[in-house]
Amino acid sequence: MADTIKPDLCVIGGGALAGNLAVQASQGGLHVVLVDSTGTRAVDPPQGQLRHAAFLASAARAQAIRTAGQVGLDNAEPKPNFRAIGEHAAALAAAAAPRLAAERLAALGITVLAGAASFADQRSLKCGDTTVRARQFVLATGATPVIPPLPGLDAVPYFTPDTIADNIRKLSHLAVIGGTPESFELAQAYRRLGSMVTIVPQGGLLPGFEPELVAILLQALREEGVVVRDDAEVSAIVPRSQGTGVTLRVAGGEDSLDVSHVLVAMGRAPLLDGGLLDKLKLRRDRLRPDHLLVGPDGQTSSGRISAIGGAAGEYQPHVATRQAGLLVERLLGQGNGRLDPRQIARFIATQPALAQVGPVATGKPRAGHGVLRANLAETDAARAGGQMQGAVRLVTARGDAIVGAGAIGPGAGEIVAMLALAMARGLTLGDLGRLALPQPSPAAALLDLAARHLAQQPRPGWTRLLSGLARFPR
Repeated sequence: MADTIKPDLCVIGGGALAGNLAVQASQGGLHVVLVDSTGTRAVDPPQGQLRHAAFLASAARAQAIRTAGQVGLDNAEPKPNFRAIGEHAAALAAAAAPRLAAERLAALGITVLAGAASFADQRSLKCGDTTVRARQFVLATGATPVIPPLPGLDAVPYFTPDTIADNIRKLSHLAVIGGTPESFELAQAYRRLGSMVTIVPQGGLLPGFEPELVAILLQALREEGVVVRDDAEVSAIVPRSQGTGVTLRVAGGEDSLDVSHVLVAMGRAPLLDGGLLDKLKLRRDRLRPDHLLVGPDGQTSSGRISAIGGAAGEYQPHVATRQAGLLVERLLGQGNGRLDPRQIARFIATQPALAQVGPVATGKPRAGHGVLRANLAETDAARAGGQMQGAVRLVTARGDAIVGAGAIGPGAGEIVAMLALAMARGLTLGDLGRLALPQPSPAAALLDLAARHLAQQPRPGWTRLLSGLARFPR
């Protein structure tokens, strides 16, 4: 017998983002249906990010053992056990998985439907014998890795950032194709765990990130032994009886690599199932036809259908999580649900970490803008931890208003998060300079920047007069 459900919100997707959105909306008092359509859980594992972070942490611990001499201990060469590392990461993910188990969601009052789903029209979704007529539908179906049409690639086994999490063997020489944050994070991790690693950025070296900060990251990776071939592009993959050949296109000719494994990390594309969406005829982005056209609040060309996360072309998990929160606020009438792109912090979980918010472009600043720099390696926190690479860069306007920031080094993520909050709240560099930070703290560089900036500003005549009077003895 066919059923019809009329919830406030219908979330479509089987990953962590969809589950967390459903929980948040339900806790806000909304009637929620979660549709876990066939295949979404396989390409958007609920705890994929946790497994990735755990693997990076294992690699960071190996590097800490190798470089212990920087803090007065004996250096030692770590002996990674990839099976144990993989089992550790999988166990952490499994321990967290029950938070989004179907049984827990049902206990929270969320109706969970599983199986192939398709829209009958813009007001109703069919899943098996059930019809869902929701006030708002949300696509949270995730994204899938982009696979380039490289000759020979389909003739060899290769990894993507999703599938390499299941690897339990040491890779003797890993070729990483792509210049995305994921490619650099995994390249550094595998190098720290004993593999030879060569990155070929393939048409883009961390696009959108400040080149001055990227150059510091590249230097750090090269010092660890990662080979970055930013002078080349992969033109073909050559299957061999032993290993794999990678043909490179370089200025004036060709070069080649002999590798054991290939990782393709060239970004992601929205997972938009045609069977699910065909009848909706949603408008696509003119410049990126594989992406939906969405507004700043995630709204598609249909007033009843929104998209968040990978489905909306947003591949940073922390930003997607904020999109979900804003969507719930909008449905509850608590805000407009819009995310200001100028206040979105971006992050690369390498060591040194790189983070950025707002415009921090190099070259001559715009009229009225100023650029301030500080060396994070000169903070007491960096010296104490033996972390001697890093920088912070601020773009200011109208005196000491903060309009952009970038940082690389110890505490870069926390520093940029602090600056993103300051920008959102309209706080100035002078306001940050009045903070009392616990020491040693990487964020102390901000206090130094604020002090130097304010010292360079012209002081009103009456303050100079008071300063002069204060020097006379009473």
